[in-house]
Amino acid sequence: MKPALDDKFDEFMKKNLIFYLLFLPAFFLQGQNSRTIQIDTTNARPLNLSQIAEKVTPVVLESPLRIQDICIANEFIFITSTSTVVQFDMSGKLIKSIDCGGMLVSNIITADTVKRELYVGVGNTIKRYNYAENLIKEYSLNATNSNACLFHNDALWVISSVFQPDHSAIYTIHKINPSTNQLTTLPFEKKIPPFQIPSGGSVSMPVFSLLTVYNEDLVASFTPDLVLYGIQQDKVSPLVQWNINPPAKDPSEQLSLKANGFTSEYLLINYSRDRKNYVFLENMQTGAKYTTNNIIDDVFHSNGDCNIKFVEKNGYFAFNKEKDAITGNNVGGIPLKNGPVVFIVKTQ
Repeated sequence: MKPALDDKFDEFMKKNLIFYLLFLPAFFLQGQNSRTIQIDTTNARPLNLSQIAEKVTPVVLESPLRIQDICIANEFIFITSTSTVVQFDMSGKLIKSIDCGGMLVSNIITADTVKRELYVGVGNTIKRYNYAENLIKEYSLNATNSNACLFHNDALWVISSVFQPDHSAIYTIHKINPSTNQLTTLPFEKKIPPFQIPSGGSVSMPVFSLLTVYNEDLVASFTPDLVLYGIQQDKVSPLVQWNINPPAKDPSEQLSLKANGFTSEYLLINYSRDRKNYVFLENMQTGAKYTTNNIIDDVFHSNGDCNIKFVEKNGYFAFNKEKDAITGNNVGGIPLKNGPVVFIVKTQ
């Protein structure tokens, strides 16, 4: 004779078996489906920086340069500018500048802050430097260009692109083990169709990509695709996608010159409508959402839009302003010098 406790357990399982059979598979499948976001441009409003920033630290650079990308690594800021990487300390003092031997695109600099090494994508090559900017190693990619790189979990991740004869482009993701120098290409390709010219014919789309991190997982973005992809080991799958209202009036509104991703706990999506640039921000912890065409610096009251740049420092993003965008001859009590100002933002 079975104990009463066993009888109660059997009864419980009989009553709930149908529930588990019907809903448990759906529960697991739900985690595999991408989330869809609806973005309404008509709701766009100016956004004050103080609404998303806990702290803003200005770094006044002593030398003029055209800032392409910003990499914050330990006590240094590395900035890409056309074909050079320029190293500053956190006071804005110029340490060193190195010519990488080719044009540098967006999102193509990353750092291993433990080993104090820097990775820079130049054409179809990734160049590995130490913090003294001495070249250590070069990695060749079977591609037209490297488009984005990120050092994450002791490995270098790279997105490259290859242009096709029909003017389309194919994105590929690579992983490099710096210890063994082994390069692995993931079994994933993303094809971007050509841009159709209204008068007829086609040209290659501008290709921009980005690698960011959310909850320790890699996230990839491929412009002009309206999808973010999660990367786990060698598997790449849709994570977030979005629809924009109103729809694009003409194909040129697909040509956003920025990719998308996560900056600390914020999901950031760039897009354009009617020749205006917009940003959608969502705080993944609080659920707060912002659609804006202008982020206003109400902290230091600099002029112009705060054009957000993704940085690897967890919980931070950055933007930069030229010297003439600063009212007065100092910012936060720091005298202006010959160069622009980099603002490092710790998010709320």
